[in-house]
Amino acid sequence: MSNLPPTPRLFGPIHGLASPGEGAIPTFPDISVDPLQVVGRIVLVGSLCAFPIRAAAQEGQEACPAGVISHIFIDNHSIFDVDQLDAAGLLESVYELANTLHVKTRASFLRRELLFDVGDCLDPFLLEESGRILRRYGFIARADVFAVEQPDGSQHVVVDTQDEWTTRVDVGVSFEEGLEVERASVTEENLAGYGILGGIFYRQRRERRDLGATLELPWLFGSRTDVAVSGGRTRAGRFVQETVAYPFVGEVGRFAVRQTFRQRDELFPYSVDGSGESYSHILLPFLDEHVELSFAARLGQPGNLTLFGAGVSRETLDVGGFPESVEIARDNDFSNTEPAPPEAAQVIASQSRSSSTTRLNLFISQRNLHFDRVRGLDALDGVQDIQLGTDVGVTLGRSVDVLSATGLDAHDDLVARLRFFAGHDPGTSYIFLKAGLEGRKVFSGGFDGEGWRDVIGELDLYGYLRSRKTPGHTFFARVSASGGWSLNTPFQLTLGGREAVRGLPEEAYPGSQRLLLTLEDRIFVRWPAPDLLNLGFTIFADVGRTWAGEAPFGRDVRWKGALGAGLRIGLPAGTRGVARLDLAMPLGARPEQGPVFRITLLEPLGLMRGFADTQMTRSRRVTVGPDYFTGPAR
Repeated sequence: MSNLPPTPRLFGPIHGLASPGEGAIPTFPDISVDPLQVVGRIVLVGSLCAFPIRAAAQEGQEACPAGVISHIFIDNHSIFDVDQLDAAGLLESVYELANTLHVKTRASFLRRELLFDVGDCLDPFLLEESGRILRRYGFIARADVFAVEQPDGSQHVVVDTQDEWTTRVDVGVSFEEGLEVERASVTEENLAGYGILGGIFYRQRRERRDLGATLELPWLFGSRTDVAVSGGRTRAGRFVQETVAYPFVGEVGRFAVRQTFRQRDELFPYSVDGSGESYSHILLPFLDEHVELSFAARLGQPGNLTLFGAGVSRETLDVGGFPESVEIARDNDFSNTEPAPPEAAQVIASQSRSSSTTRLNLFISQRNLHFDRVRGLDALDGVQDIQLGTDVGVTLGRSVDVLSATGLDAHDDLVARLRFFAGHDPGTSYIFLKAGLEGRKVFSGGFDGEGWRDVIGELDLYGYLRSRKTPGHTFFARVSASGGWSLNTPFQLTLGGREAVRGLPEEAYPGSQRLLLTLEDRIFVRWPAPDLLNLGFTIFADVGRTWAGEAPFGRDVRWKGALGAGLRIGLPAGTRGVARLDLAMPLGARPEQGPVFRITLLEPLGLMRGFADTQMTRSRRVTVGPDYFTGPAR
């Protein structure tokens, strides 16, 4: 950096206000597929796909109106920039010790992520897109890529980044229903500065308990191919998951490949709240397995991209131990279960059907999106990239009579999945809509005859309102509707929990359909140590209701609500992560349902979480489509 004139650290065009504020696994027959051969071929295809993206982006460009890139400077900062912080004495020593213990992201890793090189024509879009690709990594707190014009007309490009703390010894506790250790892990998210994630973990939340290890490798064999492997034990048995993927590179990538294998022994918890039973849950053990190999391509230009692809998948749901394997849990204690009485197992019989189906899939989407950088939307004072525009996708999967597991029913069906996203910026505020609908059209051999089965749908409308008249305030609103119909696979929604009505326990008021409304004021204060951490407060209100539908133990429940307040913390300052301490008081609930105190180490509602609904995700069996090719963001 010594050859550069003094240059301010730029965030680029950041929109918004300046100061906002998881027993034994059933045996399956051998299939004549060599996994190593499959992976090797995928890696080869991924490497071939890695032809120079920058050349495609500049195809037909004879001259360089904005100049040629003559040098690239990598200015990669550690966690704390002591020279820029108002710190002295002991506090400064703490900052320096943290920087000494931390291994910075290597310049070579950052350089490989760029979409341009020395000698290329300067393209401002590729600069901004490269910065966005870098910011996908959770271990990078900030990434700015900008150009400095030189006297000879050439351009020097500066890649200015700052790291997050990446070595995490994490112990997470919850006071949601008494003191409980939800997780303990030792993880390095950026091993030796090469972007490698490795760790061991223990995670427990209600019926799910995982003990395992994970490893994620970017840039396999020098290409942009990513590999992720994890495995371990669940409360019901074991799990293993493996992914080899060459995702679309930002908005300019033309090809993508994905191969996945996932196998988990799971428990599906049916809440019996309000049924008068002496136990709280019925637990259905099952094996969930998914295998997929898909290819995709894109046509058009960034902001107007048409994606199409094809692949093969196999989904297996095995509840072979039913009904003898069904258990009950009392008082939400999933560690001490008992065999379920026959009448209890019979209630969930309609959703306890085993099947294994292979499908040939076709999918297409139209992606008209651009990205804005916004400060303090879900994060307190961190910067996040948000999508604006529209994105619509369709997936069709036709069952074929190959590669299905012996002894399990194979469906003769057609799976259809439709999704839609829209984001709009009317000024200082933002509005986002995401909707999805999927189901199976059964042609013959269905459990309950022909027609549409396992239909699930969801719609989420998010709004963020900010005004210069109320600096430091971000008003968040949510309308969320979800449900399931004609279900042969395990499904149940409840009204309480950290993603629903936050003043109610998670097992409260089960049903098949659910409607949720949320209003929240997120207040950011620059106090007491703004250079060290971000601090904020929140007040919120949730209301919701459920409809019984076909879900076991479902009930028609009129509006229930909760009022709450909480503390929001971001450490270090400028991080995109948010920890919350919330206290919520139920309204219109039963007398025994008192206040709920909850600690979460992420923002449970908002774009940062990606419209996620845990109860919908656990029942979603179709995970093939154009939206699974954009690359993981840690």
